[in-house]
Amino acid sequence: MSEVNSHNGFFSVVKRECKILTSRPLYLFTALIFPLFALFFMTTIFGNGMIDSIPVGIVDEDNSQMSRDIERLCSAVPEISVIHKFSNTAEARDALLSKEIYGYLIIPHDFQKDVKANRNTSLTLCYQYAFLSVGSEVMQGFLNALRIIAVTPLQQTTDFLGISDETLETIASPISITAHPLYNPALNYTSYITFPYFWVLFQILILLNIAYSFGNDFKDKKKIRECLKTANYNLTNVVFGKLFPYIIIFSCIAIFANVLMFNIMELNLSYDLFSIIIICILFILATCSVSLFLFSIYPNLPIIISFISMFGSLGATFAGVTFPVNAMYSIFEKFSYIFPIRHFVVLTDYLRYESHAFLYCWKSLLMLISFNVLIIFSILLLRRKINSNEKYHQHNIR
Repeated sequence: MSEVNSHNGFFSVVKRECKILTSRPLYLFTALIFPLFALFFMTTIFGNGMIDSIPVGIVDEDNSQMSRDIERLCSAVPEISVIHKFSNTAEARDALLSKEIYGYLIIPHDFQKDVKANRNTSLTLCYQYAFLSVGSEVMQGFLNALRIIAVTPLQQTTDFLGISDETLETIASPISITAHPLYNPALNYTSYITFPYFWVLFQILILLNIAYSFGNDFKDKKKIRECLKTANYNLTNVVFGKLFPYIIIFSCIAIFANVLMFNIMELNLSYDLFSIIIICILFILATCSVSLFLFSIYPNLPIIISFISMFGSLGATFAGVTFPVNAMYSIFEKFSYIFPIRHFVVLTDYLRYESHAFLYCWKSLLMLISFNVLIIFSILLLRRKINSNEKYHQHNIR
């Protein structure tokens, strides 16, 4: 009989929570609409996934045929786009500081004369490196264009001596570098940023939704009494009944997100789709457990919402997407283990790129599963808080 009441209490809480979700637009927006908007945003923000046509400028102090050839070569490189030709460096510097351009090339006076006379001369490249990805692309674009100019003085000599162009290329670049970028040969930003960044944002939404849902019921005695009565005064029914609708919603979003990214957008995936969906659901369960545990420690809604927001933001840093965690100080590397997003990123990276390397990530899988133990501690902490109120001593809170 008690088991039947327990089941009835669980489903009663689920029904109550679904009614709250559908009756309050804010709940539905934060739990469903905003995550879907975040998914749309993250899958479209990077465009075609490539950084190209970055605006740059040229300071041409020589005004020679060779300087015009350099300008045409730079315009032909896909990484950069020459949008301005400056008469002096002061104008170029102002354009760089105002973010109108992200780099400029200075061609000095008598550059063509010095090249033809085999005198030492140089081209000066200035570029914005506050943004590492943009700065590296600008530098690479200019270097690709100028590599042809670098062999011009040698070409005149080799033509006279009858040396072939292939031999000239060997003399100019004795070491030939052939690059084969693993897993992302097109160097597409969407391939390696869209997936983890969506989940970094999604984990913040999960943390906030769960904390707000419990905080709204535990913020006053009347709502606690109503919730416990619905659950037949079984706190376990309250916890799992309130979590259940959110887990279903978040899991459906996870399935849709993975199908969109890996089947429709065709992002790289070395393993099967079902496995990565399972990992995503485990991550959702772990994040819900962490949010509930943090709330149960200090169930004050305004304070815990602020703390959970900070926790989620730190998780974005310790996920290791933009900066490798093992390059941080050792204390911060160890600190990263308390964030589910860290283990999730490690697991999904292996599933996306190295499906045969499970031996290297099984610890992250165990850690992700172990976060669910926090639900037990959460129930104990919440029960202690409820039983500390004398009005509930008349009931046996299970």
